[in-house]
Amino acid sequence: MNEWEKELSDGFDPEEELSEGQQRSLAIEQEEALAIELERDERRSLEKPEPPAKQKLKRELEQEALARLESAARTVSDWNDVIAWWDKLDANRERRERYHEISRSGDDLPIDYGAKEDGPRFPDRMNSVLERQRQKGDFIDTIFNCPYDIHELVTEEYMSKALSLLSEDHKEILYFSAIRAYSTQLIGALRGQTDRNIRKVKNTLLKKIRKKILPELKRRKDLELPMTKDEREFLAEMEAQS
Repeated sequence: MNEWEKELSDGFDPEEELSEGQQRSLAIEQEEALAIELERDERRSLEKPEPPAKQKLKRELEQEALARLESAARTVSDWNDVIAWWDKLDANRERRERYHEISRSGDDLPIDYGAKEDGPRFPDRMNSVLERQRQKGDFIDTIFNCPYDIHELVTEEYMSKALSLLSEDHKEILYFSAIRAYSTQLIGALRGQTDRNIRKVKNTLLKKIRKKILPELKRRKDLELPMTKDEREFLAEMEAQS
């Protein structure tokens, strides 16, 4: 139990902070996690294990083949083949990232939610998201489960840079608000501040984050780079306000 959990262990149940929308998100996340596990099992059953040296050689040969294809491309059809290859590589990368992200219980849920109600382990905390990750040998989220390393809990580089530039006070408020889903009243009690002050600081830090990530999203739109639905909606909302 870390120092923040010790402060909250007396008479506070964080499950009370879980909203109806977060409960729906959690249910969706659990269904997606099951689908991913089934996909993994199917891939394992179809793929034969190869020695590491052979896997490395295969990757190098594929990189050389792609480089030759790009150098030889002259016609529209040739470039469509190049684009199709890169699309396949991007799809594989996004799938690997999704394997990591889905175990985080989704963007709208705090990091410790997602414990299986009918989990096979006792005590119940052994069924939490973080504990299940540790049992699989995945310690990344556990290592960075700290307010001051919150920038390590996101996958996009532009977002990580924006969060890393925040002050320690802002990181702490954002961590308890976004990751732990604590109310502003509870955060104020932890920090010895009023609820009103916490809301004011939270609005300030969110404005800072929006200001830093907006240029990157505009650049992606201008270059017609892939964007998530949330990124497109956020950019449209910000452009409508300007």
